[in-house]
Amino acid sequence: MVGIGRLCAFAAAWSSAVAHTVITYPGWRGNNLHTNGTLPQFNPDTVGIDTYENGTHGFPFGMQWIYPCGGMPLTTNRTKWPVGGGALSFQPGWFPGHSKALVYVNIGITEPNMQAPPNYSHPVVPPFQIVGPTNTYYNGQVCLPQVRMPANLSLQVGDNITIQVIETAQHGAALYSCVDVTLVEPEEISEDPAMEVTPQNCYNSTNIKFNKMFTTSDITSAGVASYTTSTMILVSALTFSMISLL
Repeated sequence: MVGIGRLCAFAAAWSSAVAHTVITYPGWRGNNLHTNGTLPQFNPDTVGIDTYENGTHGFPFGMQWIYPCGGMPLTTNRTKWPVGGGALSFQPGWFPGHSKALVYVNIGITEPNMQAPPNYSHPVVPPFQIVGPTNTYYNGQVCLPQVRMPANLSLQVGDNITIQVIETAQHGAALYSCVDVTLVEPEEISEDPAMEVTPQNCYNSTNIKFNKMFTTSDITSAGVASYTTSTMILVSALTFSMISLL
C-alpha cells in the first residue's frame, strides 16, 4: 500500500505527465500507471493483459484499464478507514482529448473465509461527471469529505473492504484504481496523525467542475411526448458550481 505522504508527492510529480487516476486519500493499492508490452498496433492478438512464458505480465493498453483494480493484486498492508465511512480524495488525470469523465465509487467486501472481495457491487457515491479545464493534461484533485456506507450493509469494526474508484472516459473506456482498508472506530483515525484529513491530502481544485446527472422518463399521452426530469445526483459537499448535464 502506498502511504499518504508519498502519494501527495507522487501525485504532484505525475500530474503533468500522466493521464490516469491516483487515489491520494486514504491510500492507494499501488502504482498502476504502467504501460508495457507490445502495443496493439503491432500485436493484434493482445487482450490488454499478456502473460509471458516467464510468468510476467504485459499491459500494452496500460494497467488501469484492467478490472477490478487496474491490474494490481490485493495488498495485505491495509490502511484504516472509519466504519461508517470517511474521506476519499483522488487526482483524476486525463488523456489528451478527454476533458470530461464519469466517476463511480464502489466498495467490495471481503467476506468471512474469503481472501478478497467477490465483487464490487456496492455503490457508495452516486455517479457524477467531472469537467477539466482543457483537453490536454492538467493538475487537479477531487475530495469527497464524507463517503458514507450504504444503510443496508452491516459492516463492523475489523471488516476488510476495498474502495474502488472508476473513471469512465468520453470514449467509454474505464480506468480502475483501488485502496484496501480495514474499518475502525472514527476515534482511531482522529488519534492517528498519519491518517488525519487535511487540506494537503483532501481538497478540491478550482479548475475541476462538476455536472449533475439526470434520469429522464418519456411519457406519451394522446400522441404527444412529454418529458419529466429528476435529479440523479448533486454533490452538495463540494463547493463548485453544478452545471446540469443536458
